[in-house]
Amino acid sequence: MKVRLILFLLLISLTGYGQIPELNNPEKFPNQINKWFVDSLNKKPINYYLNHPEIDKYSKLFYKGKFAVSDDNLTFSILDSVLTPNQETKAFYLFVFNSILRITDGALSEYIGLDCRAYLEKYPCDFIKLKNNKLYSDNYQKWIDFSAFEYYFEQEPIRTINEKMEIIKPIVEVNCKNHNTELENIRLKLIEFIKENE
Repeated sequence: MKVRLILFLLLISLTGYGQIPELNNPEKFPNQINKWFVDSLNKKPINYYLNHPEIDKYSKLFYKGKFAVSDDNLTFSILDSVLTPNQETKAFYLFVFNSILRITDGALSEYIGLDCRAYLEKYPCDFIKLKNNKLYSDNYQKWIDFSAFEYYFEQEPIRTINEKMEIIKPIVEVNCKNHNTELENIRLKLIEFIKENE
């Protein structure tokens, strides 16, 4: 009996699903797993990130296609990691977040919108650079739309957008001054989204 129990526990640990909640089981929710893989990020091999001790195991499992995102706290934690100030892990968390953004469903949309808006406000230059980055450019409009969705729920959304852009503008002028035009483009797209959905 003891041998069977040990074998069973060993089998569970080898499959990698032993500690994954049912809502995140990739076999049950194959449309909610990662399907985008790269050899390197930010000039570092992907294994640098997959072996990095400061990157949580669920983000690594999602990247490997062994964790299905859901409307749950584990997924929310992975999403929030896009806001990390850690320069060593930031590129990986951005890639993971963008991969989740590609497959998101209605349940996750609200939470993803919060993080898209927060990313724009916290890292405006990085947000703008998504437009011309081959890993993210095809999803750039989605980043803007999800951000706009969050502004939409403000009491005065257009005023809030304009106020936030005035706060962000000096940051862009200092840290990525060649991108003032794109910041204005983002502002206009956010406002256009609000007007279209009034």
